[in-house]
Amino acid sequence: MLALLLVAAGCGGHSSQSAKRKAVTNYIERVDAVEQQLRFPLLKIEKTYRNFSTHPGAMKKAAPQFATAEATLHTLQTRLGLIDPPPDARRLRTLLVGLIGAQVELAHELTTLVNFLPAFSAALKPLAPADARLKKSLAAVAVPKPKPVKPAQLKAAQAAFRRAVSAAAAGQAVALDTYMREIAKVQTRLRGLRPPPSMAPSYRTQLSTLARVRATGAPLVAALQKKQYARVAVLDRSFQRAATTSTSVSAQRAQIAAVKAYNARVQAVSKLALRVDAERARIQKSLG
Repeated sequence: MLALLLVAAGCGGHSSQSAKRKAVTNYIERVDAVEQQLRFPLLKIEKTYRNFSTHPGAMKKAAPQFATAEATLHTLQTRLGLIDPPPDARRLRTLLVGLIGAQVELAHELTTLVNFLPAFSAALKPLAPADARLKKSLAAVAVPKPKPVKPAQLKAAQAAFRRAVSAAAAGQAVALDTYMREIAKVQTRLRGLRPPPSMAPSYRTQLSTLARVRATGAPLVAALQKKQYARVAVLDRSFQRAATTSTSVSAQRAQIAAVKAYNARVQAVSKLALRVDAERARIQKSLG
């Protein structure tokens, strides 16, 4: 949740005030005027973030609202940056600009997230059906098993067995090649996406996993097509291992670290907001 920048004028305007107090008061009032002009959209931002949902459908629907929220914060950042502070309020201005800048960065990350996650889910959606079709197609391939035969039938049985093995290999190759083509389509869709930092590890892991699946699947298809049966067992084990990349401990740790980093950025914004309040209080106290 982004901290809203709601700055209220807290200094008096009596004629007996010192020049410094008047200058600081004027600065805070001008800042407050900017916030007042944007109060309604800022309250809409608060509602947008409060109702945030990670469900892909809800995120897709909310994407325009997040884009509007980010644009509003950009406007606030620009307007605050144009207000020149007196010497006694320079630190306050620095903190205000730092706070709104951090809010803008988080807003952009959330805008990116609500656009990325639905597209990411949609891009990965074909994988489960593709996996199911591959298993079904491979299960449908009749793999011959040697059977005892009479010596007089041995030569014919061997020839029939070789034909059956060749047919099975051809069927497996077709199934795997079809699967590889489906994986390639998913890769193409994924490469067109731009993840926010919090989702970058998961995104990279998916791309890496699909690349490994294709890299190990291609030689397996070739070995089956070329009847290089001695290589099939080893290549098949490599192909099976490739799909486990996305569930590896290192991949999980990378994603956890990214989430923690995001949470730290949110906490940093909250701390900046407290520093803004503390600086305003310090100025009021120092100037009487």
